[in-house]
Amino acid sequence: MGLLLDNCLVLISNKLLPRQLLIERGKIAEIAELNASLPSMKRIDCKGKILMPGLIDAHVHFRCPGAEHKEDWGTGSRAAVVGGVTTVIDMPNNNPSCTTQERLDEKKRIAEKGSVCNFGFHFGASNDNLEDLKNVEGAASFKVFMGSSTGNLLVTDGEKLAEIFKVAKLRDAVVLVHAEAEDIIKKNTETAKAENWNHAKYHNKIRTNEVESRAIDRALKIQEGIGNKLHICHLSTKEGLELVRQAKSEGRPITCEVTPHHLFLDESVTESLGNFAKMNPSLKSKEDVEALWKGIADGTINLVATDHAPHTRAEKERPYFEAPSGVPGIETMLPLLLDAVNKERLSLQRVAELCCRNPAKLYDFESKGKIKVGMDADLVLIDLGKEIIVKNGSLQTKCNWSPFATWKLKGAVERVFVAGKEIKI
Repeated sequence: MGLLLDNCLVLISNKLLPRQLLIERGKIAEIAELNASLPSMKRIDCKGKILMPGLIDAHVHFRCPGAEHKEDWGTGSRAAVVGGVTTVIDMPNNNPSCTTQERLDEKKRIAEKGSVCNFGFHFGASNDNLEDLKNVEGAASFKVFMGSSTGNLLVTDGEKLAEIFKVAKLRDAVVLVHAEAEDIIKKNTETAKAENWNHAKYHNKIRTNEVESRAIDRALKIQEGIGNKLHICHLSTKEGLELVRQAKSEGRPITCEVTPHHLFLDESVTESLGNFAKMNPSLKSKEDVEALWKGIADGTINLVATDHAPHTRAEKERPYFEAPSGVPGIETMLPLLLDAVNKERLSLQRVAELCCRNPAKLYDFESKGKIKVGMDADLVLIDLGKEIIVKNGSLQTKCNWSPFATWKLKGAVERVFVAGKEIKI
């Protein structure tokens, strides 16, 4: 006998239908119409709320090992679950970077001890670990930093990038790129320091639209001659989006993601938020934000992922040039998207595609991302009518602040199940 989720609305064939769902041994065992008398040891009345697949956040930085004062697997996974995220994929720019099988295995051991959600790992591609890329097991993808950010995984040489792409092609692996042009960043940084641009409001004058589009164009040109799977992380500009759209129209294996902060914030907030709105890529113009929403609407954008990158308040309060880039976001992604559903900016079906089905498909989580018999019972019950207020000091992430603090959002997470087990939130 298992757990029966009764009286819930389930998205089936683009319609919300009243159903009951039986969970046994961590899997969805049966989906039936109401009053079907399915057997169970325990019944939960979902009171007509919406049941959707648990979200997969394919871009997080849980800071283990090396920076546990910012986040750890206990706090990060707890924040994920509270936000309706039941699976995360962690990035490799730790200290030390995850660039060998030994370090990947150690990260897995750390996560197994502390995580309350499912997890996977991206593997770092560097200038000198081609043999590791050829042989590593258990990695979701290869991650390349074309522009400097947190960590020391920078790869700027075109021949090295091509070698990485070729290994990925042989292994049928996805290459993720942080697409920012390092040479332009360096030049703009020199100008910024000479002009004393010592405030985050100047961040997008260093990490400009050209910084992103130039790197995306370069990555696409290298990929065109090799044919590997290429994924553009945290797309932020209209120019970058158009390059991706064109490449996809040619039938090439290109995908891309956008973050909630690039969808819901723009450069204007940096005046008031300062370093708490400093991230890489930078926040861009309202025109860029609208272009990203069009990319959501027309299907060019495949995933929404948070780039959850927590830093302490003390670190963020340093002078601009010393403060690290990155913001937390895993707790607020789904509430922000549900609020957008209520405002008719996108459909609930599209949320499920962007945050459940598409990441499951891209990263080969074959048993996740859908509500279907036989799939993992990773589920989230949502209330589209409930309002919440994002509050600093009341979050689960260890840094305990958000760039969306004080925002009132309509749409909330009610209950979360990981492998059929309810995680109290």
